[in-house]
Amino acid sequence: MRETTIETGAIRGVACGWPSITAYYGIPYAAPPVGELRWRPPQAPASWEGVRDCARPSARCPQLGVGKGSFYEKEFYPVEEPMDEDCLYLNVWTPAQSKDEKLPVMFWVHGGAFMTGYGHSAHFDGEHFARQGVIVVTINYRINIFGWMVHPELDAESEHHCSGNYGLLDQIFALEWTRRNIAAFGGDPEQITIAGQSAGAMSIQALLTSPMTKGMVKGAIMQSGGGVTAAPDMRFPPLAKAEAATDLSLLGVTSIAEARQLSWKELVDRWGASFPRPGLQRTPVLDGWVLPRSLDEAAQDGDYRHVPCLIGCTSKEGIAASPTFAMWKDLMTAEYGPEGAEEFIALHNGEAGYQEYSRNHHFSDHMRAAAEAWALLHERQGTGPVYVYWLDRELPGDDMGPFHAADLWYVFKTFMRCWRHWTGKDYELAAACNGYWAEFVKTGVPRKEGLPEWTPYTAEDPRTMELGEHIGMVTLEKEPRVEYRKRFLLGG
Repeated sequence: MRETTIETGAIRGVACGWPSITAYYGIPYAAPPVGELRWRPPQAPASWEGVRDCARPSARCPQLGVGKGSFYEKEFYPVEEPMDEDCLYLNVWTPAQSKDEKLPVMFWVHGGAFMTGYGHSAHFDGEHFARQGVIVVTINYRINIFGWMVHPELDAESEHHCSGNYGLLDQIFALEWTRRNIAAFGGDPEQITIAGQSAGAMSIQALLTSPMTKGMVKGAIMQSGGGVTAAPDMRFPPLAKAEAATDLSLLGVTSIAEARQLSWKELVDRWGASFPRPGLQRTPVLDGWVLPRSLDEAAQDGDYRHVPCLIGCTSKEGIAASPTFAMWKDLMTAEYGPEGAEEFIALHNGEAGYQEYSRNHHFSDHMRAAAEAWALLHERQGTGPVYVYWLDRELPGDDMGPFHAADLWYVFKTFMRCWRHWTGKDYELAAACNGYWAEFVKTGVPRKEGLPEWTPYTAEDPRTMELGEHIGMVTLEKEPRVEYRKRFLLGG
């Protein structure tokens, strides 16, 4: 099915490596968010005459690079993709040969600390999912200052009297577009599983929580993010608007109207010189509309979409930037209180053990606790099964181990898009990951013939799917730091 017609016009895709699968790149799901539409909710795209060629992806949202010569540049971003503020496009991979097949859909939200990334990155290629009968949709959305700008002037012009969540509004708009149009690609709008990694996983939890997505999803996948966690450097921090707002003076302007007159290049350059603090520079905010309350508060009350979830992380997430010991101690004090922080820090051998801990265990411990707590919370509330995984495969090529985002090559089976020299064990693991994920999208249960059975994580059966040299259900060793944090997150 190389051509189809969506609500705005006819489109033509291209054959994938397996010729029966068609990819459609660069489909506009919203109007260009430029000029007066900068820092406003997404609007409907224009229609067109004739057949639109969808053989190439769109530009990515303007962003600062990951750093020349950096670890992540080598791993995922070896070339500079074009950038433009006109970036609200999505991509579809479908194996359907007709519009009547009603195939399940995986709706993928990319990560990148809410600051970088794009939906057509090479490691997100959807062909291998399509080979298993799953349609894949990947999206671009507004990030950094374009996606998370908060300011009183923007509040005043909004009918909802709020600002700041333009990136989440883009995601919701794209999800709505998918529900309206996926039948044109042979998909079933009632069988959409939302999925993402890192900031994308945090976005998935926001989509599960936002009142704007009721009835829109049948399952959720959160990789290296999401779950139950109160850490301010790991989640959506409940920042006061005064703290979250960009000081327009740092941009060299005095009003939002003037800021909208800046070209996107000027805006990126000026914003990049004004970073107020380390860590996540711009994130979603509690705005009273898209996110009326914190994700953890909503989770504790069961106020989220009650759907099956697949959640987990890698065993060495620490390649993500860690705070200094002093900063981390302040964060832990703010979270646990002075006495609780002392007890928690003592479990890490204090400052002496922090360097090794922060590089190899800090994020993995937090994400493991978040995932296991999420599963136990679902069980307590009776809100659907949760399947937990732990990816611990030591990657070939260096000693970085299963770092943050290393799971993407396995889940999407995109080894040919990487510099590493993969082995047979890696291909075996990728077949398992891609197979489990595809079956979860199809049925809500990650259970595939020929693979070890994957059961939900529960208090009575707290087993995790180990994905590495060994593939199968295991009871992970009890880690005092993880157990301490789980007790805290679950209220004892």
